[in-house]
Amino acid sequence: MIKRLIKDVTYPIIKSRPDFLIIGAQKAGTTSLYNYLIQHPQIFGNTGWKEVRYFDRPEHYNLGFGWYLGNFPSKLKKGNKLTCDASPNYLYYEFVPERIKKDLGTLKMIAVLREPVSRAYSAWQMFHSFSDIDNDHLRRFYDKRTFAEAIEEEFQSDFDHTKYPFRYDYVGRGKYVYQLENYYNYFNKDNILVLNMDWFRQDLGSVLNCVCNFLGIDEFPQETLQKLQQKKHNKGKYEFQKTPEDEEKLEFLKSYFTPFNQKLYELLGERYTW
Repeated sequence: MIKRLIKDVTYPIIKSRPDFLIIGAQKAGTTSLYNYLIQHPQIFGNTGWKEVRYFDRPEHYNLGFGWYLGNFPSKLKKGNKLTCDASPNYLYYEFVPERIKKDLGTLKMIAVLREPVSRAYSAWQMFHSFSDIDNDHLRRFYDKRTFAEAIEEEFQSDFDHTKYPFRYDYVGRGKYVYQLENYYNYFNKDNILVLNMDWFRQDLGSVLNCVCNFLGIDEFPQETLQKLQQKKHNKGKYEFQKTPEDEEKLEFLKSYFTPFNQKLYELLGERYTW
């Protein structure tokens, strides 16, 4: 209790706050974006893991704001550089933007979106691969269901997410229009840069410099961009053979997401090739 009190009193004085957030989406390249950005001379990486996950995890939020600031460098060490919290679950949970507004006020945020059907399948592949992973923490999030079984269950009217150790919600996490509308209830649209994951494959340099302009920092040195274009961060090492049932569900989801994607395009004033 005394240790927490000391942190709550001293850390707001000596520790830096995040200057911007990468809020999601899950399996949309947020790890890659974070790893790219910390190569920029005006951005300072976190003292620990890039996903602080303070605002979405009760067990972290209950530790207090001092605990949160403990994940960032001191103001002296940071200097004039920018710091970032890159936690892809922030976009999904509807209570998060209110917490961000309360604790951090208005700041810049970046959302990276991915075509929702491929995002759903990629997320399932990740969780389904955890059965043999050499990490006790991650292994407990193993999803033993096939992709088809998971999707079928999520469409059941009485489905309860709490029966599993993680809220997978492969379908719900792809309804970006509702997630962004929720953030727009608390923040001006100008404070949130929305990127399409496809753009990173098409022209990484332009996207990263777009981020730099949004954050108000210099564009990437050309030499650094050339090195980054040769790297791939957090590429999944899992690959499963799609069953006919999985293929059927993927085709179903493409049609299912069409109206949600259309609403997203109207919200953003921009159309993707999804």
